[in-house]
Amino acid sequence: MFSLLSTSGTLAGIGVGLVGIINVGRDGAVATLADDILLLAALGFLIVCYLVFFAVRNINAGTFRQMTQVIDILFLASMTLMVLAGFIVAYALI
Repeated sequence: MFSLLSTSGTLAGIGVGLVGIINVGRDGAVATLADDILLLAALGFLIVCYLVFFAVRNINAGTFRQMTQVIDILFLASMTLMVLAGFIVAYALI
Protein backbone atom coordinates (compact mmCIF):
# COMPACT_ATOMS: atom_id res chain seq x y z
CA MET A 1 0.00 0.00 0.00
CA PHE A 2 2.80 2.42 0.86
CA SER A 3 4.57 1.65 -2.41
CA LEU A 4 1.48 2.84 -4.29
CA LEU A 5 1.56 6.04 -2.25
CA SER A 6 5.11 6.94 -3.23
CA THR A 7 4.73 5.72 -6.81
CA SER A 8 1.52 7.67 -7.34
CA GLY A 9 3.07 10.85 -6.00
CA THR A 10 6.04 10.43 -8.31
CA LEU A 11 3.90 9.69 -11.35
CA ALA A 12 1.65 12.68 -10.63
CA GLY A 13 4.73 14.93 -10.63
CA ILE A 14 6.04 13.35 -13.82
CA GLY A 15 2.67 13.86 -15.51
CA VAL A 16 2.57 17.55 -14.62
CA GLY A 17 6.20 17.95 -15.72
CA LEU A 18 5.47 16.32 -19.06
CA VAL A 19 2.61 18.73 -19.63
CA GLY A 20 5.07 21.60 -19.27
CA ILE A 21 7.55 19.96 -21.64
CA ILE A 22 4.86 19.24 -24.24
CA ASN A 23 3.60 22.84 -24.10
CA VAL A 24 7.10 24.27 -24.57
CA GLY A 25 8.14 21.87 -27.32
CA ARG A 26 5.10 21.61 -29.56
CA ASP A 27 2.01 23.45 -30.60
CA GLY A 28 -1.28 22.18 -31.93
CA ALA A 29 -4.25 19.92 -31.29
CA VAL A 30 -2.18 16.80 -30.58
CA ALA A 31 -0.24 18.55 -27.83
CA THR A 32 -3.50 19.82 -26.34
CA LEU A 33 -5.03 16.34 -26.37
CA ALA A 34 -1.90 14.77 -24.88
CA ASP A 35 -1.57 17.31 -22.09
CA ASP A 36 -5.27 17.01 -21.23
CA ILE A 37 -4.86 13.25 -20.90
CA LEU A 38 -1.68 13.66 -18.85
CA LEU A 39 -3.39 16.10 -16.49
CA LEU A 40 -6.27 13.68 -16.05
CA ALA A 41 -3.78 10.90 -15.26
CA ALA A 42 -1.95 13.15 -12.80
CA LEU A 43 -5.25 13.95 -11.10
CA GLY A 44 -5.98 10.21 -10.87
CA PHE A 45 -2.59 9.60 -9.25
CA LEU A 46 -3.21 12.42 -6.79
CA ILE A 47 -6.57 10.91 -5.84
CA VAL A 48 -4.82 7.56 -5.35
CA CYS A 49 -2.42 9.26 -2.91
CA TYR A 50 -5.32 10.61 -0.87
CA LEU A 51 -7.20 7.30 -0.93
CA VAL A 52 -4.13 5.35 0.22
CA PHE A 53 -3.66 7.79 3.08
CA PHE A 54 -7.30 7.46 4.14
CA ALA A 55 -7.25 3.66 3.74
CA VAL A 56 -4.20 3.34 5.99
CA ARG A 57 -5.76 5.62 8.61
CA ASN A 58 -9.07 3.70 8.65
CA ILE A 59 -8.19 0.03 8.70
CA ASN A 60 -11.52 -1.76 8.99
CA ALA A 61 -11.80 -5.16 7.36
CA GLY A 62 -14.71 -4.25 5.07
CA THR A 63 -13.80 -0.71 4.10
CA PHE A 64 -10.10 -1.46 3.68
CA ARG A 65 -10.86 -4.17 1.12
CA GLN A 66 -13.21 -1.92 -0.84
CA MET A 67 -10.78 1.01 -0.71
CA THR A 68 -7.97 -1.25 -1.93
CA GLN A 69 -10.02 -2.30 -4.95
CA VAL A 70 -10.89 1.31 -5.79
CA ILE A 71 -7.25 2.34 -5.37
CA ASP A 72 -6.04 -0.45 -7.66
CA ILE A 73 -8.56 0.35 -10.38
CA LEU A 74 -7.84 4.08 -10.27
CA PHE A 75 -4.08 3.50 -10.30
CA LEU A 76 -4.32 1.20 -13.34
CA ALA A 77 -6.66 3.61 -15.13
CA SER A 78 -4.25 6.48 -14.54
CA MET A 79 -1.32 4.38 -15.78
CA THR A 80 -3.31 3.49 -18.89
CA LEU A 81 -4.05 7.17 -19.55
CA MET A 82 -0.37 8.03 -19.19
CA VAL A 83 0.62 5.34 -21.69
CA LEU A 84 -2.11 6.50 -24.08
CA ALA A 85 -0.76 10.06 -23.92
CA GLY A 86 2.71 8.69 -24.69
CA PHE A 87 1.39 6.91 -27.76
CA ILE A 88 -0.36 10.09 -28.92
CA VAL A 89 2.84 12.13 -28.58
CA ALA A 90 4.90 9.43 -30.32
CA TYR A 91 2.38 9.27 -33.16
CA ALA A 92 2.52 13.05 -33.57
CA LEU A 93 6.32 13.00 -33.76
CA ILE A 94 6.47 10.22 -36.36
